[in-house]
Order: sequence, then structure tokens, then C-alpha cells
Amino acid sequence: MQKKIISPILALIIVILTIWISFSKLLVLNFVIIGSTILYFCLSRHWKKLLYFILVPLLPALGSGWAIIVHSSNYKFALLIFSRTYSFAALGLSLATYVSLVELLKYFEQHGLSSNIVYGLLVVIQALPRIQYETQMITKSSRLRGVFLPFWSPYYYAKAIFITLTWQPQISEAMTVHAYEDNKQRTHYNKYVIDKNKSILIIVLFTLLSSTLLLLNK
Repeated sequence: MQKKIISPILALIIVILTIWISFSKLLVLNFVIIGSTILYFCLSRHWKKLLYFILVPLLPALGSGWAIIVHSSNYKFALLIFSRTYSFAALGLSLATYVSLVELLKYFEQHGLSSNIVYGLLVVIQALPRIQYETQMITKSSRLRGVFLPFWSPYYYAKAIFITLTWQPQISEAMTVHAYEDNKQRTHYNKYVIDKNKSILIIVLFTLLSSTLLLLNK
């Protein structure tokens, strides 16, 4: 059964934009990315994500911009760095929100990427909710003993490593049950293919936007 996806195209465009804003001094590009992100979150009423987007990059953005102003008094470059920080945050949030990492990994596995790498990463992704649950249990049990553990405490990481080591037999058994074998050709019930219509539309819109921005910069 074929399953049409656009995650590879979206991931590619996000990577291109990330490289572009890393070397470009085009302020309007950063403002377009930031404005588009804020507009979409407002229209879709994702208020929590919008709040994260505004607050989380604020301190590093202010720190970077203020450092440039103090050392060079170049306000335009400070604004560029400030907006670039928010642009990186917008692209990262877009990648986490709209690109399915599971679909992306399975697509690459069906097109030549090593299945050992793919299924190893999939195990980590699927284990994240359980790791989060175990972390919460560590926090609660430590508070019952009157001990407050900050999030940077090495006790969390040591405990997480020991817990995951106990999961290894269960994970190996689960992969064996699903007929996984090292270096063996696998068949796929869901065959991931790129949705051509949506992908062409996204590429055309991205090309038009990029061309417009480059023309405005001349």
C-alpha cells in the first residue's frame, strides 16, 4: 500500500533556508520567516507554540544583538543577528511540527539508507515517551526523600542509562517478533512515496518567494 508524504520535500526546503539565512545578510528574509510562523500559529490557534516561539529564543537573541551593539555599535548587524536567531527557532519549530521524523526515516530506509541505522533511531524515538515517564518518576521519588534534582543533574543521565540498559532484551525480542534481521532485505507493507502534486506546489511557492526576495535585494 502506497502512502504519500511530503516530509522529504519540507525537510529539504528547511535545510536550504537554514543554510541561506546562515550566510545571507538579507533582513527581509528573516522577517518573512518570522512573520509567516507567527501568522500561521495565530490562524491555527496554536497559542502554546506561539508563546514558546516568542519566549524561548528571546534571551539568546537579545544577548547576541546586545553583544554586537556593545562591541561595534552596528545596529543593523545587531538586528540581523537578532532576527536570524528567531529565524533559526522558527525553522526548527517548523521541522519539529510539520516533518514526521518516522516517515522521513522509513522513506530513506526504502531508498537505500541502512535499515540498522533507521530501526536503531526508530527505537530511540519510540522510547522517548517512556524515558520521559521514567524521568518524572525519578523526580517524584527524589522529592519524597526531600531531595530536589535540577534538570542538569547528572543523576538523571546516569539513571536513564541504567534504565535503558534493562530495556535491551525487550527491544531485541520485539524486533525479532517483527521479523527484523541484520543485513537482510525487508519487505514493506506501507511504501512511502512523495506526493507529487503537493510537492510541486510547495517547490513553486518556494521558488517564487526566493526569486522575489532576491529581486528586492538588488
